[in-house]
Amino acid sequence: MNFNNSDKEGNPVKHYLSKILGLKYFYIISLVLFISGAHLYNKYATKAYEVNSAIGPVKENRTNILASGNMFGGAASNVTPRRNIEDDVNSLSSYSLILKTLDNLDYEVAYYSENRGFLKQTREIYEAAPFNVTMDKSHTQPIACRMYIRPITDSTYLLSIPEQTVTLYNYIDDKVLQEEFVLRTDTLGYYNRTLTSANFSFSVSRSSTNFIEDTNREKDYFFRFYHPDNLAMSYLNRLEVTPVSFMASIIELRFRGENIDKSISFLNSYINAFLEENLAKKNKIALNTVQFIDSQLSEIADSLVVSESMLRNFRSNNQVTDLGFQGERIYDQLEQIDREKSQLEVRKRYFEYVINHFKTNDDVKGVVPPVSANITDPIMNDLITELLDLNSQRSELLNSSSDKNLYLDQVENKIELQKSLIAENARNNLNTLNLSINELDYRADKLSEEISRLPRTEMNMVSMERKFNLNDAIYTFLLEKRSEAAISLASNFPDYEILEEARFNSAQVIKPKDTTNYMLAFMLGLLIPSAYLLLREMLDDKINSTYELSARSGGAVLNRIYSNKLKSDNIFTAAPSSAIAESFRSLRSHLIFKLKDKEDKVILITSSQPRDGKSFVSYNLGIALASVGYKTAIVDGDLRRPTLHRKLGLENDKGISTYMSNSTGINEIIMKTGQENLSVIPAGPVLPNPSELIQKGEMDSLFEHLKSEFDYIIIDSSPLGLVSDATQLLQFANRIAVVARNKHTRKSTFQTAMETLDRYSISEYDIIYNDLDIRKSPYAGYTKYYTKN
Repeated sequence: MNFNNSDKEGNPVKHYLSKILGLKYFYIISLVLFISGAHLYNKYATKAYEVNSAIGPVKENRTNILASGNMFGGAASNVTPRRNIEDDVNSLSSYSLILKTLDNLDYEVAYYSENRGFLKQTREIYEAAPFNVTMDKSHTQPIACRMYIRPITDSTYLLSIPEQTVTLYNYIDDKVLQEEFVLRTDTLGYYNRTLTSANFSFSVSRSSTNFIEDTNREKDYFFRFYHPDNLAMSYLNRLEVTPVSFMASIIELRFRGENIDKSISFLNSYINAFLEENLAKKNKIALNTVQFIDSQLSEIADSLVVSESMLRNFRSNNQVTDLGFQGERIYDQLEQIDREKSQLEVRKRYFEYVINHFKTNDDVKGVVPPVSANITDPIMNDLITELLDLNSQRSELLNSSSDKNLYLDQVENKIELQKSLIAENARNNLNTLNLSINELDYRADKLSEEISRLPRTEMNMVSMERKFNLNDAIYTFLLEKRSEAAISLASNFPDYEILEEARFNSAQVIKPKDTTNYMLAFMLGLLIPSAYLLLREMLDDKINSTYELSARSGGAVLNRIYSNKLKSDNIFTAAPSSAIAESFRSLRSHLIFKLKDKEDKVILITSSQPRDGKSFVSYNLGIALASVGYKTAIVDGDLRRPTLHRKLGLENDKGISTYMSNSTGINEIIMKTGQENLSVIPAGPVLPNPSELIQKGEMDSLFEHLKSEFDYIIIDSSPLGLVSDATQLLQFANRIAVVARNKHTRKSTFQTAMETLDRYSISEYDIIYNDLDIRKSPYAGYTKYYTKN
């Protein structure tokens, strides 16, 4: 196409901007609604806070005397608990620890205030509730039920429970009694007295002197009971435990809650509970050691008292205070044997204790490592250390969730296997110890034979001293070990310390986020109208802009014809100074310029579909050309549905069809109009085969005659693509104008018309945009200045 006129509306940016401006009120209303909604949400939504805390490993600064790793000798370091950051993170996400913390804090009762009015704002109250509720845990209670308290007098209140579907629960039995129970009540209660019904039992006490004034003025107060397990799961889901970095051993804890004071209190209490539990685990070995030694001391103490009493009485009765040389020698040997035997006995007692412990007790945490009894046995020490590690893993898996962990069975099996290995190793050690003790007993028997040869008094004294010293050695050894275990217990501390407590200043509001919500509202306010615009564009198959015409035709629009608001088809007679008349004058100028080098000036005006206004354009373009002195003929080439004769008020009993059928001559069908220099050739009666007649050349002589008689010939043809008439008339024209009507012409049919022209290799054609509302044109602001309708 060759275009000399550049249509600025072909710019896609300007096109879509004009579309957006056409919906400017929709955009404004949408933005106002969404931003107002965001403002109301930010103002009335329940705020959620995030509080954080951090713990880090305690640096070992104790002296060697108090260091627990050296408490029982060099081998004790083998049982020092091994700290693993991943295990500690899992331990800090403990369901059972949260449940314990919540129970200590008594969070099973929660208090709320609610503003009155259309937009109710609910806030949880903590430590500032105007009343306190003490529940009877042995009685049935409704879970998560709103129970309103409204004071009546200084001593009475009204309990109001709006109709709700609740769950009835017993705290003592930890049992849900009934689900989906419909509860509703209004009853009078007295402060500091138990209010009981079949579905609840509790007492209410006042904690605020302004309670009556507050509730009567602007707020309602209510409380709720919560199921401990559900509450613990809720807190566990809102707790986040993460290492500060991949290589760091500092752990950060973050908790999200709706009440900042309550969240801070929970997080600090939870960390302290974790540190206490961690210290209790570390003290477990020392406590078990003390318990083991105490059980042994109770047995030895009685024997020591008896043997000491017997030795003292023997010396007093026989006046003997010392042994002879031979007795001293034998006694020294027996004492050496007894010392060795006492050590073996301690070891024997330990292994018997281990075997009996596993027979009578399933709790592996209570087993004492061998180093605690000053027993050097690396194999047994490693076995028990591994057992304690497996038990720690089991505890972490149990604490990680209220549901059974998939790996728990595997750990349980490993623990049972480890217990079997420890018991087998203990039995093997017992057999070895019994052999060693038997050997010492044999040596002692030999020395006893030598004692038998000593005087009776000396022999009895050796036997008594031997028994006393044996008991005394064992007793003294156990006392030393107990003191060491007690010192270890007193000097232990948790593996972690609090580096940063949860504080009010470090808390953050995570919901609602005012800026984010306003930005989101702004984006949605733009998105909704834009989505509507996009959807409308996708579903609208009508051409409604010069940009769409340009995009489908491959070039700019030659001319715009503005909407005809008049009751006449003759624009120049009805309103010669109107904008629509000026648009036809502009079209006349464009076509005169384009055809100035053509000897024959034949313009074919067509469209892509009926009712696009091609006959209206043909008629007024003919008037425009004739008004400046050009002899102009309008040929009604729409031989199927002619309409041009009606616009001019002519009869259609003869015309092109009668000429092609040889019924009339050329001069008979050329009719004068009321406009000077303007003639018209009607289509005539409809023929059954106009396309065949045109194809035979029946119209060739007609156009040869018209070209010799007229300066401009305008052919008002049928639409392109619907019938073949228009394509056959193309041979007579040297300029083609395709009319597209605003909000009427379908994009698909217009595209088909363009493809038809391309198929015939026709490039000399122009696009006329008809029925454009002048208020939406680029010259909307200037039409009244130069024209008047």
